[in-house]
Amino acid sequence: MDKDLRKLILQSILAIVIIIALVILLAHIVKEPVTQFSKMFVDYLGVWGVGLGILVSDSLPAFMVPDAFLVFAVAGKLGDFEVILFCFIGSLIGGSNSYAIGRYLIPKFEYGRNLIKKHEAQLLPYLEKYGMWAVVIAATTPLPYSWMSMLVWSFKMSYSKFLLCSLTRL
Repeated sequence: MDKDLRKLILQSILAIVIIIALVILLAHIVKEPVTQFSKMFVDYLGVWGVGLGILVSDSLPAFMVPDAFLVFAVAGKLGDFEVILFCFIGSLIGGSNSYAIGRYLIPKFEYGRNLIKKHEAQLLPYLEKYGMWAVVIAATTPLPYSWMSMLVWSFKMSYSKFLLCSLTRL
């Protein structure tokens, strides 16, 4: 197995363990406020709000981590199937928005080009080495999926290939 890929897999496993540990810790420390906020969020917006939150977080890098909306869904006691469905749809639309932003909007603005250059040092090596598999890696690991979605246009990846890779978000 490739050394970089092994490192990425180990980092992903570590990140997942840390996220789970934080959720468990928060559940014990701030259970009441999280439960109240989640209930309010779910009562007001329902599963549509969770899907919309995922859509926005996958559309706009650094908006909010998509996992937060999953915590709201779990704490708000939403059904598993509907949460998975709405999150999957929201993520596909959000990733598609990021792809479109990266392909059509960012190249038109100097600030946007500089912003991409700032993050491409971290992500471009994966795109160069793994090609379309880099999107799969970003979709299934802690690599920022929305940033990767914006960068793939520079490698002229077709939208259909990008969408196919993004299906691994399920």
